[in-house]
Amino acid sequence: MIQKLTRRYREAFSGVPRNVWIIAFILLVSRSGTMVLPFLAIYCRQELDLEPSSIGLLLSAYGVGSVVAGLLGGKVTQRLGSIPTQIISLAMATPGYLLVATATTIPWLMAALFYLSLGVEMIRPACATATIEFCDDASQHTRAFAVNRLAVNLGMTLGPAIGGFLALVNYQLLFYANTVSTFGALLLTLWFFGWRFQMSPGPDRSADEPKEPPTKSPFRDKTFLVFCILNSLAACVLFQFLGVYPLYLKEQFQFQEYQIGLLFAVNTVVIVLFEMVLVSAVSKLPLLRTYAWGQLISCIGFGILPWAAGFDFFATALYAIFSMLILTLGEMLTSPLGPAYAASRANSSNRGNYMGVYATSFSVAVLIAPLVGMWLYARHPDLVWYFSLVVGGLVFFGLLVLADRDGHLSSPSSDAA
Repeated sequence: MIQKLTRRYREAFSGVPRNVWIIAFILLVSRSGTMVLPFLAIYCRQELDLEPSSIGLLLSAYGVGSVVAGLLGGKVTQRLGSIPTQIISLAMATPGYLLVATATTIPWLMAALFYLSLGVEMIRPACATATIEFCDDASQHTRAFAVNRLAVNLGMTLGPAIGGFLALVNYQLLFYANTVSTFGALLLTLWFFGWRFQMSPGPDRSADEPKEPPTKSPFRDKTFLVFCILNSLAACVLFQFLGVYPLYLKEQFQFQEYQIGLLFAVNTVVIVLFEMVLVSAVSKLPLLRTYAWGQLISCIGFGILPWAAGFDFFATALYAIFSMLILTLGEMLTSPLGPAYAASRANSSNRGNYMGVYATSFSVAVLIAPLVGMWLYARHPDLVWYFSLVVGGLVFFGLLVLADRDGHLSSPSSDAA
């Protein structure tokens, strides 16, 4: 049994190119300092004494910058290359956390969060494009994205867990820790790749391109745009992680910051331990249908939170962990498959733009999610989770319809282990 499990892990991780691991290591360093965003809503509420509507507005300022960064990151990646874009992103993000730390008024906070999001979110299309470029062929794409996810979530295990304890001492320490980790990731990128790093020609991948080449612009790919719209709707639920979710745990479940950080760690530890094996296990299943089930399961994980009403603290904590495990399962089924599907619709001439639009679908959710979430929370704390169930159902059926109509890629097997 142990030998079989060990072999499955070895097979899941084998064959991933060295440079993909380097990119993942850089992401690990960067995300290990991710302490500000999970606690930003609590920081605004507790330290700055802001109302939920104002907090939603501030988080949406981050979302506006994220939308701009997704599109801009794709364009810059297409023009300068994935590694230079990653360097620009990290260089911009490094002072961004300090700007937020020094902001005390709503207009100044909005400007600082907008700037921070430009730096933080530009790296998404750059890293995704680099991950694809470093792969020898399309069969490695999903595994390579899963390695990236593993690094990000390992960093997210350390970040919020440590951040929860730092917040008990002084919230400003969160901003300093983020600054140090981001600057460390910048130095590592320069060390391994240098500013003017150029991709080697590599093997001829023409056979890996779609048989019917995609249109020049992703904005003319109707199937892809529908996919991105559905992805944005589902991400509006997921990004409650950055707004209502920690505030709900703090005010409704009576959790302390360190307990919230440890609950976030449950999500990331499970992903680190099991996502690669799960991706390998579902590699023969239809991609969009698997993705649809993942989105539904994730939304259910959020949607059942109100059912803990009336529990004592211990039972509430166990229930919160149970809910987290459900939404984590859904997240593991969607996060590696989403970029793999986006990559499958692109070719080498427009890959940066495709990954930029895909990243923007998340950025739009970062913009919308806090506004809607905080508006619902202000009316009743449970409404946002009922909203999550409705969104999950709509996205699930929408993706199933898209899967029936899309003959481009029915299975991730060509992109998975």
